[in-house]
Amino acid sequence: MRTDLPVCKRCCFCVPLRYGLLTWAYIKLICMSLLSLGIMVSLYHMVGMYMEYHMPSQMHNIIFMSVILTLFVIEISLTITFIVGGHMKNAKLMRVFYIYNIVVLVLASILMLAVVTVLFIPVHLVIYRSWQTITMCAQFFFSLVIDVYFILLMRSEILKLEGKYGFSFVNNAAEGECTMQGDTQIEGDWKTIEDEPKKIKSVS
Repeated sequence: MRTDLPVCKRCCFCVPLRYGLLTWAYIKLICMSLLSLGIMVSLYHMVGMYMEYHMPSQMHNIIFMSVILTLFVIEISLTITFIVGGHMKNAKLMRVFYIYNIVVLVLASILMLAVVTVLFIPVHLVIYRSWQTITMCAQFFFSLVIDVYFILLMRSEILKLEGKYGFSFVNNAAEGECTMQGDTQIEGDWKTIEDEPKKIKSVS
């Protein structure tokens, strides 16, 4: 049985969809930029310590932090792409960030499943089943739920910009085109009143 994904009209049930997504993107961009700045400072100190003391363990930390910083830079670049697409109402730019978030969600879900599986292995029962680990998994799961919600919001906005649902009509008196969004999805191009045959009611 086929089930369509829900189409959201507002962000957090109160904010207009596009403005809510842009606000979320700006907050995410600020947080990612601050985290990247912190990683760069830590990486600078690690490189300095390695150059001075030549500690092999420090090299592993440098490689790890470099990979994390690269991922953050990619995230920041795609977030900026989404913000530009949101302001320009460009569905193609927004779709790039949408697909990226789906890929990240799938990978994060696999990682979450692996961590939960490890928690129930008897060998690691005492080591990993602690309040710190359970709290970390709960926070990770909550972040996945938030990501799913915003992915649905992005999908709804992209569908709206691409004209995949809703209908429009022409206001001849004002000589302009008015657009109204509806709940039902219409196949093909949007229809206007001018496309429908005019019906004249005869008066006897």
